[in-house]
Amino acid sequence: MGKANVVLQHAPDLVDPVISGATGLNEAYAVALENKAKANSAEVQLARLRQEDPELADRVVEGELTLAGAWAERTERVEEDKRQRRVATRLLDEVVPPLAQARGTRTFSRYDPAFASGTPITRETIAHAMEALAEMDQVWQERNLP
Repeated sequence: MGKANVVLQHAPDLVDPVISGATGLNEAYAVALENKAKANSAEVQLARLRQEDPELADRVVEGELTLAGAWAERTERVEEDKRQRRVATRLLDEVVPPLAQARGTRTFSRYDPAFASGTPITRETIAHAMEALAEMDQVWQERNLP
């Protein structure tokens, strides 16, 4: 009875062949177990996807994406996020320490726009840099970074 119940739940298309004798109960049971394992695996993957990226999980449930497609997109998103963090970190590593080293020196009083290698620095640029540093400080505080 237990095997028949598993077949009924996880391989309903095999119920009639089992009843007619075209398929053995043991064979149908094995298929039902495979179907059950696949379903459980998909459910686990979908639950994990829902935790990591609810929007992608919703698209799978709505039929816009396959589960495999959603995981491929998730992997791409994670890799892109890593790339962006790496680029941002390198940029800040190149910009902030030299600025901090210029503090308390005569560097700022010696600035001459005639020698600028790019766009000359203006008071507006300085104001934007100060805002950026204030934003950076806020993020460091929120993330409890040193």
